[in-house]
Amino acid sequence: MRGGTSSSTALRIGGCPASRSGAEGIVRALVAWALLLAVDVAPAAAAAPGFTIATFVTSLQINPDASLVVREDITFEFQGALQGVYRTIPVRYDRGGLEFALRLDGIGVYDEGGRLLRHEISYPGRYVRIKAWVPGAADTKKTVTLVYRVRRGLLTFESHDELYWNATGDEWEVPIQHAEVYVNTLPGVSDKEVRIAAYTGPRGGAGQDYRVDRVGRYLRIAATRPLRPREGMTVVVGWPPGHVGRPSARQQAVWFVSDNWPFALPLVALGFGWLVWWAYGRDPVATRSVKPEYEPPPGLIPAEAGALADEKAEPREVLATIVDLAVRGYLHIEQITTAFGQTDFMFKRLKPIGGDPNLKDFELFVLAKIFSTDWVLNMRLLSEVRRDYDHVFPPIRDRLYGLMVEDGLFPSSPGHARRDWMIPGILLIVAAFFLPGYWPSWLDAYGIALPIMIGASGLVLLGWSRAMARRTWRGVQVLASVRGFQEFLERAEKDRLERMPADTLHRFLPWAISLGVTERWIFNFDGVKVDAPGWYTGTAPFSLGSYHSELSLFGRTTTQAILTTRTGGFASGASGFGSSGGGSGGRGGGGGTF
Repeated sequence: MRGGTSSSTALRIGGCPASRSGAEGIVRALVAWALLLAVDVAPAAAAAPGFTIATFVTSLQINPDASLVVREDITFEFQGALQGVYRTIPVRYDRGGLEFALRLDGIGVYDEGGRLLRHEISYPGRYVRIKAWVPGAADTKKTVTLVYRVRRGLLTFESHDELYWNATGDEWEVPIQHAEVYVNTLPGVSDKEVRIAAYTGPRGGAGQDYRVDRVGRYLRIAATRPLRPREGMTVVVGWPPGHVGRPSARQQAVWFVSDNWPFALPLVALGFGWLVWWAYGRDPVATRSVKPEYEPPPGLIPAEAGALADEKAEPREVLATIVDLAVRGYLHIEQITTAFGQTDFMFKRLKPIGGDPNLKDFELFVLAKIFSTDWVLNMRLLSEVRRDYDHVFPPIRDRLYGLMVEDGLFPSSPGHARRDWMIPGILLIVAAFFLPGYWPSWLDAYGIALPIMIGASGLVLLGWSRAMARRTWRGVQVLASVRGFQEFLERAEKDRLERMPADTLHRFLPWAISLGVTERWIFNFDGVKVDAPGWYTGTAPFSLGSYHSELSLFGRTTTQAILTTRTGGFASGASGFGSSGGGSGGRGGGGGTF
């Protein structure tokens, strides 16, 4: 019936009546053509290139030095035209929480006549991959021989030595029709002293479909059934100790380091950083202890005190400088509400700037960022500063570092000292992502551990960058005074504050801001008579609570202004006004064809 239908269809294609539409004839022709294609494609699909393994014979030669010479004779049955075969062998394992590596060398690939085949060796992940080109691998049967030496292929126990070997691998996607393993017997070891076991099946399986016999001086262990895809055969042979050499403690240590050296990279970075810090990054030994001081160190400005304490300039040092200039009468700050209902702050310049001997270049630079370098403007909104400048903080920070070097507090810029360690650290982190695509293939055997440890080494260097800014001997002495004054700011007694001038709160406020103890300093005056600030005008009547609240708002807004770029983003930074104190082995594997 089906044949008659086909015949009928063929007739209609050959002679379509004139009354039928041309479109209907085209459709019928396409259907018939599709049927013909299906008939032609099915045999082609059935003939797709592939292979099976007829025999897999592994010979294991145990040498007196405890190394193995492994020979694998694999007979492939090729279906279709193929270029060659590949074999993957896992060489790295986790043992006792540490890396354990087999050491393969002398790898060669040969044909039935003993001729060396073209081959390539790579190390993807924890495997060694041997790729061999096999001439004439088309609809035929060919035997490919792999030979390699394995050091560290034996296991040693107190009671015996042991060969534990996955002889075929258990990652082949095709069946192995027959598998057998030959193991040489050791001189001086009788058959009664040899223990033999074998396991067949998938990874972790305990099947025992095998038989053992002796062929000359070899033990033959043969599978008694074909191995299905992703099944393998593992042999275990044990004998009393003393018949093969065992590695010395020194050799084992060398192997351990060789297996796990990537994990030492962060330790090397840590040790190198410590040596450099010990030689160049430590502060000189202080000759004075910290004790409370009731006046700030002479010749120092608040911004220097904060940066000296932290070895780093923060936005709060700029805030402290602005407030200090206002307290000293160079400008007045007023909180206002704009026509759009937004809070802003008005800076008013109160006296001439040029030629003032009481102003340091750094302070002039900060004022220039507020009022512009032409000094024509006497009033400026904080929002205008935020709008008109890109990256206000970095040049101010660099000027502050320069001032501190000039004043003999640091031998060189702390920023440069950190940069010299941050750049290599960042480069190592970047290298951890990109190097794996370019380094020699044998490094791939260490897997993901190597790039992770390279990145970790970069993080270690970044950590050391924070400790490499070294103070001078003078800087250490001044720091002791700064710490003593900070202790007073944090723990000032009320009776002492009552005896001090009424403007003490405002006069020392810039130092509290720079040292990160603003809140404690302000509320130390709870219950003490305090004058309203002359440098600042707020929107609420003066009280300690409103003073702290408005200063915190001013601090947050100013921090955003000096960190903002005209692209709209700003870096994170903590305002000093909101601070509340302290401060600062051939086992396993498989293969295939290509």
